[in-house]
Amino acid sequence: MLKRFKSDRLLKFIRNRYFIVTMVFIVWVLFFDNNNLISWVRTLGQYSANKSQQRYYKEKIQQTENNLRQLQSNKDSLEKFARENYYFHRQDEDVFIVTPGPSDPSDRFPYR
Repeated sequence: MLKRFKSDRLLKFIRNRYFIVTMVFIVWVLFFDNNNLISWVRTLGQYSANKSQQRYYKEKIQQTENNLRQLQSNKDSLEKFARENYYFHRQDEDVFIVTPGPSDPSDRFPYR
């Protein structure tokens, strides 16, 4: 008898119009609204990806600013940078650019 009383009470509660309206509202907000749960999780993932990208770019900016300060303060480092990256040379110098060759030894001597 007690089980039947509990099940009747539960059934009565579920049939209550306020309960039904509340459940419909919750389902609507979680799944069908423009700001539903799925889009919220997707946005949260994009946010975390953007945060990590922001950290990466802030670190790169800091490195670039340090390099710039070093180049502006030291003439020797500026000359080294210009020679290595832009192949600058003095009037009476020749610059030879050595690039790495193939890594496979059989490619070096094709006519063995």
